[in-house]
Amino acid sequence: MELKISDDNKYYNDCLEIRKEVFIDEQNVPLEIEVDEFEKESVNIILLMDDRPLGTVRYRDIGDDTAKIERMAVRKIARGLHLGQALMNFAHIHAEENGFKKTKLGAQVHALNFYEKMGYEVTSDEFDDAGIPHKYMEKQLEV
Repeated sequence: MELKISDDNKYYNDCLEIRKEVFIDEQNVPLEIEVDEFEKESVNIILLMDDRPLGTVRYRDIGDDTAKIERMAVRKIARGLHLGQALMNFAHIHAEENGFKKTKLGAQVHALNFYEKMGYEVTSDEFDDAGIPHKYMEKQLEV
């Protein structure tokens, strides 16, 4: 298993393909919502297994030493292998190495337990994002 940073956009198309498969095809998120104005300023992380792209996550600087983690997706064929946890841990390490002290994210409500196990705390009431119930969460990093 290999995790790579694609801040040079070498793997951007692979990351986008995974996101389209998970969010657009499986969850019916419209393309115009999934592909947003933050694409170019985000750091994309990809998980490869035997050179096959299986998962991705991105983060971006939102100010105040805070990174917003977004678009975490694992292909259906690879779910249950703890790849989401590996992606998130790698994103946290990379964010810490780049000076961030905190991360925030908007979690789909069905995934709250996953993020809580990773040290995130809910910071909002439930809200709708692309027709999917979410809550904001945040985590202090160990900088």
